Amino acid sequence: MLNPVVIASTFVAYRARSSLWTMVIGRFALGMLVAMVVGWVVGNRSKDEVLRPRPDDANAVPLEPGPPEARWRRFFLHTGNDFLFMGRYLLLGAAAAAMVQTFLPASFVSRVAGTPVLDIVVMMGLATVLSLCSESDAFVAASFVQFGPAAQLAFLVSGPMIDLKLGALYAGTFRRGFLPMLVAAVFATTLVGAMWVLVVAG
Repeated sequence: MLNPVVIASTFVAYRARSSLWTMVIGRFALGMLVAMVVGWVVGNRSKDEVLRPRPDDANAVPLEPGPPEARWRRFFLHTGNDFLFMGRYLLLGAAAAAMVQTFLPASFVSRVAGTPVLDIVVMMGLATVLSLCSESDAFVAASFVQFGPAAQLAFLVSGPMIDLKLGALYAGTFRRGFLPMLVAAVFATTLVGAMWVLVVAG
């Protein structure tokens, strides 16, 4: 979420909107704030307190290094892989967003989108399900035109930190209790930050 590609994709997704810089700067600043808060919450715990014990890999056989690859070949290979990786998640996210907006009654969506704070909470909940790839999230969030910048920003910040895929990875990597603590820290900080944006930008 805090890298040039993600910031550039956010710029492209919102380039024709008046909320462009609110979304670009807000995503970076609020994302940094949430990361710092989570780091502060878990930072005073030791590795053994948060990580599950790893299986014994003392008997693992080290892999033999292969022949070096040409740099130009590695560059185009990584570029192609990243393009295909991001493209499929963009299509999946767009399809899921289209289904939500097609099958939910427009009056219901408009009512939720027009209710302060509830719109932010709903978008964070949607991000848990619809957030698939940080680079494509901006285009998915931008498709929810009924929701304001604060709610879309909450989607962009909370989704890449807490989604279904990451939840499964966290549960398998960290001890019990870590995931609820992480979810609470991310959601609370995102909610407060998005509400501040709602007040300032509104």
